[in-house]
Amino acid sequence: MEQVIKFELGRLNAHLPVKRISLKSALSASRPAVQGKNGNLHYFKREELKLLSKLLPESEWDKLQLPILIALESKLGRGAARISGEIEAKVIGKILQREATDNEIIVYRPELALIRRKLPTTTQYMFVW
Repeated sequence: MEQVIKFELGRLNAHLPVKRISLKSALSASRPAVQGKNGNLHYFKREELKLLSKLLPESEWDKLQLPILIALESKLGRGAARISGEIEAKVIGKILQREATDNEIIVYRPELALIRRKLPTTTQYMFVW
């Protein structure tokens, strides 16, 4: 059973990047993108990169890794997700106008909709068992 779950999670997460890039690198690229595990390129919209750059001091641009991963974890229950990483949680907290704790932030369905509306290309869902 566990093998089946691992296989299905791998399939669901095939869109995730092989390697994430920093906001600083994305801003300096002519066509900012990451390559997914499935081989497809995922491009970032310049407007989103500019929004993120306004939310952080320039000294933190190299610490924010893109895309920001939104982990949908079964243990959190329906409609809840975790965003991990000090800078990632900080920037999402600023968008939601609330504080992140312990280098992560738990967000709920209405907040997820807001995040994805503002950052559709610089965030991605990640499925976790």
